[in-house]
Amino acid sequence: MADGRPSLLLRGLLVLGGLGMLAAGVAWKQVPRASELRIEVAPEVVGLSDGQSYAWVMRTRNGAALIDTGADSSGEKLLAELRQEGLKPEDVHTVLVTHGHRDHWSAAHLFPKARVLVGPGEAEVVRGERALHSLAGRFLARFTKQPPLPERLEEVEAGQTLDVDGESLRVFHVPGHTPGSVMYLWRDILFSGDSLLGGSGEVVLAPTVFSESTKENRKSLEQLKDVPFTRIADGHVGLTSNARLKLRALLK
Repeated sequence: MADGRPSLLLRGLLVLGGLGMLAAGVAWKQVPRASELRIEVAPEVVGLSDGQSYAWVMRTRNGAALIDTGADSSGEKLLAELRQEGLKPEDVHTVLVTHGHRDHWSAAHLFPKARVLVGPGEAEVVRGERALHSLAGRFLARFTKQPPLPERLEEVEAGQTLDVDGESLRVFHVPGHTPGSVMYLWRDILFSGDSLLGGSGEVVLAPTVFSESTKENRKSLEQLKDVPFTRIADGHVGLTSNARLKLRALLK
């Protein structure tokens, strides 16, 4: 760069970076979009989209639990929903995070009394101590602002059954989208994050650029074929019915 012009190596890196962002943009357009901004799943559960990701609010005996908190670190829509239900941030006692991508936990810091639960090894991803290798994971780490970290970050175990203020949720470790991705089964609903998404009359995996290993993601879903769920509540599309039958079709 002695003559003031970028070196060939630097220009190559800039081109590769631009191509990577273009690929991520194209892939993002392939992700199914939110069916509704607000979904009433059950008398106790409401799903909210902030325009990028869903957060799921579960009313419990003594407050509320959240499954993911969305991409908006201000939590504007999430806090408005809680206020509408007569709840304050201090009434949220548990946040269950499906995986460590920032668009799923950015508002977790707003709930100071909540235990924030993540999958095996995923706390390092949330804290930025473990690098992800997918194109989207690298992009998020490099070009998006790290949200404030939640105060009480804990890891759950595969197969664990959680007692969340009287509500029973079973943990399934489904590595692939990220190493510590998990799903939470509540009654007939499987909160699937990005490890399984609804589609047009089907269920699908996230595009390859968003996952560490699509192959591992698919393999990890085999454990769910006989699990008694009928619906999935995912991270970007919303609620999908007949989901177990659709999963079996996907895995054939």
